[in-house]
Amino acid sequence: MNNRVNPDKVRKAPVASCFFMGLGQILYLKQYLRGIILALFEVVILCCVIFGTKRIIPKDQSAYEYMQGAPDTVEMIDYLEANDLPNLAQIVLARKEKIRTYVQNSARSWIASVTRYYKKKDTALGAAVQNHFDDFIPGFFSSVDWDDPYAVEDAVFNFVDEVNTAVDDFQSQLADKADDAYADEIDRAGEKFIDRYAAAAAKYDRKLSKATAKTALAKGEMELFDENYDGCAVCKHAAAAGRRTQGHRAFFRGPIVTAIAGLITLGSPQATTVTKYADHSIFMMINGLLCLIVLAIFFITYAYNIKSAKEDAEKIIKFNKFPTLRETRNDISQRSFAVIGITPCIILIAFFTVIPLLFSAFVAFTNYSSPDHIPPNSLVDWVGFRNFVTMFSSHGSSGGQWANTFSRVALWTLVWAVLSTTTCFFTGFFFAVILQDKRIKIPELYRTVFILPYAIPQMLSLFIWANLLNGTFGPINRTLIFFKIISQGIPWLSDPMMAKVTLILVNIWIGFPYSMILITSSMTAISNSMYEAAVIDGANKWEQFRSITFPLVMYQLKPILIMQFAGNINNFGAVFFLTAGGPNLPDTISTQAGSTDILISWIFKLTMNTPNMYNIASVLSILVFIVLVPFALYNFMRTKSFKESEI
Repeated sequence: MNNRVNPDKVRKAPVASCFFMGLGQILYLKQYLRGIILALFEVVILCCVIFGTKRIIPKDQSAYEYMQGAPDTVEMIDYLEANDLPNLAQIVLARKEKIRTYVQNSARSWIASVTRYYKKKDTALGAAVQNHFDDFIPGFFSSVDWDDPYAVEDAVFNFVDEVNTAVDDFQSQLADKADDAYADEIDRAGEKFIDRYAAAAAKYDRKLSKATAKTALAKGEMELFDENYDGCAVCKHAAAAGRRTQGHRAFFRGPIVTAIAGLITLGSPQATTVTKYADHSIFMMINGLLCLIVLAIFFITYAYNIKSAKEDAEKIIKFNKFPTLRETRNDISQRSFAVIGITPCIILIAFFTVIPLLFSAFVAFTNYSSPDHIPPNSLVDWVGFRNFVTMFSSHGSSGGQWANTFSRVALWTLVWAVLSTTTCFFTGFFFAVILQDKRIKIPELYRTVFILPYAIPQMLSLFIWANLLNGTFGPINRTLIFFKIISQGIPWLSDPMMAKVTLILVNIWIGFPYSMILITSSMTAISNSMYEAAVIDGANKWEQFRSITFPLVMYQLKPILIMQFAGNINNFGAVFFLTAGGPNLPDTISTQAGSTDILISWIFKLTMNTPNMYNIASVLSILVFIVLVPFALYNFMRTKSFKESEI
């Protein structure tokens, strides 16, 4: 092999890589392993673009079942008799004799296995089994009409039922003498019996099918047995060979082309009642997104390969020699190791994070909703920004109802996020400071008691609170009435404003222990010398808290406070399990949003309640994403702990 460097030839490597990814690596740079991998990757992508399958869609379920296998045996024989096939009698006779031989031999083998099993376990019972089947088999098979394929098939399955029933009866007499190994042997013998019958029938049915197809093709009657084929040469050739097909090779209908086309069209109506062949718009959208990710990976690799070829060419020309195997290995371990190591993570993120996000966003631009646009019974269509117009318009068919509801829910979501975050945080701060005071006895006991609400599953706690706060039968109202503190029950969860206040108060009870734990941990890291110096300077407790405790704790926990705020915007559990979004308002019937619903619980209702409004829910998801992510990132990046990398 010539290893002499030709600069003019080496400079062609990036150009060659533009046309075929591995070509420049193999021919011009002598990077064989990398070139072969890249070439195979490109070939796979090209095959997925070019080669595909053309579907042949049956018009109904019976046609689909017909296309799954050969036509009915009796139907084929009748057709061939009507057309005077010369060797039909020999085919039918051979079929009958072969099936009879296979069935009878397999049946005797099966019965022998059963009898051998029972004789081994109990001699007397084994003799009874032998006598039972000796009496049963001759009469059973002599009654079969071997000339009638229907009768043969019925006889086979009747025989299976008879043997299984007898085995169950005899097995009950063995009690604790059952042996799994022999039971498995009997089962295998039964399966072999069915398989031999099916193999014998299929072998001669293929002969009949081939003869039928050739006869129909010669007489121009192919539609008689291939009425669901589209008449192309491939289908007719398959039918002439006695095969049934539901698709054949087609160019430029590969998986990638089909998936991208499906993403663009979201399917088209099919003249079929077979669900398998009806276009499913949602699956087509997901497949299209998968292909977009694959193509993105391909084009990134393609661009990186050209850039890498250019850099390697310059290095080869500079040193006037091709890299050795050892140099290549060292280069991969030093320069490419990071890329190789992070690639699996990037691929997983692309498929399991990016695709769900894109899918949620794409649904917002469709009419995916019940009852008229739920696949596979009906298709989903692209509608552009119509859903956004519906959400924000003050006119139109909704009369601005969606816009008003969105404004109300969004405002309450913001209020809820602010109050639930600050109340829990500062309540936790208060108890953390109090329990740090030296005058508090056994503070560990108090901390343990305060942590209990956080340790109990939130869903369980909220269900209990919902019962305690029941306006009519709740223990809290009944206790207050009993002691004559109030004259009638307080509508904790049935009045819109009171329900919001109740929600915030209950959330404090559940959420403040977490903040208390974090703040206590942060406070223990503050040096006592700072407090001693403050005391020497004459600072009181409040001044110590204001100048030392609060600034240092906030410096450490401000990022967590921001994350808590972002989490409370999507705090589905607190709202759903306590109030279920209620109480209802006049617009709840049409928009499904109650008075305490936040955006995330409203999205849940739109997707889970009837009617399903996935498109509107997706619009809300996009809005939450657009507002929440930039806000959280901006505030998080402005914190000193982030800038100084001291979180």
